[in-house]
Amino acid sequence: MQFKNGRGRWLRGMIHQPGRAGRRASVRVPGVVFFHGFTGDRMESHWMFVKCARALAHAGVASLRFDFYGSGESEGDFREMTLRGQISDARAAVDYFRRQKGIDPKRLGLLGLSMGGAVAAALAAKVQARAVVLWSALAHTAHLRTLALTSVKPIPGSGGAVEYDAREISPRFLDDALKVHPVWSLARFKGPTLIIHPEKDAAVPLSHAQDFYQAAAATGKELVVIPGADHVFSSVPWEREVVARTVEWLRKHLS
Repeated sequence: MQFKNGRGRWLRGMIHQPGRAGRRASVRVPGVVFFHGFTGDRMESHWMFVKCARALAHAGVASLRFDFYGSGESEGDFREMTLRGQISDARAAVDYFRRQKGIDPKRLGLLGLSMGGAVAAALAAKVQARAVVLWSALAHTAHLRTLALTSVKPIPGSGGAVEYDAREISPRFLDDALKVHPVWSLARFKGPTLIIHPEKDAAVPLSHAQDFYQAAAATGKELVVIPGADHVFSSVPWEREVVARTVEWLRKHLS
């Protein structure tokens, strides 16, 4: 499926629906929108988003996975990507998903990984989400400057662009990101908030999760640290725990 973002460009994704056996056609189900990380896509590492979406469907929760502008199969060049642009894309995805047949627009959750977690935190209160889940989420965009010092290299003759993982990043990306404050935004969201973070995250320190937890305005909030895990939970036991905890949280708070 595909839908347009605020600039009229096509974003592409996949909707997962629970099985219809034993369910009346008129019954609307809750839903979750996934936001992938920096340089990621709607599958995410070791197909973690796909596995979680399927597990949610089995639990009676629909979901939408999509590629941000300039990523995956969506239109655009990665060089044009900005964090505020991704937040705009995310809002377009939420609006699109809420209009779909069989989706209850009042029972919507958001799930974000890494920089996608910053997107989810920034958007949650604005779209009146029912619940939020953050995986390895970026709380402070100034941290991107630290990562840039060690992870990117200049591209000669590109007007200041840099390269990361064979992708060209605009020189305005960092300036734009610094205008986004995920922690402040999450402080305005009062819905149930689950924060899952790896103990050994080399990309986003555990302190980001702790700051999110302290700032979260929800009375129903939980911080889960996965012992020994890396940034994308790249082990079968880590992945299974993250997905199981996420599905149970969303099933409980969206039902």
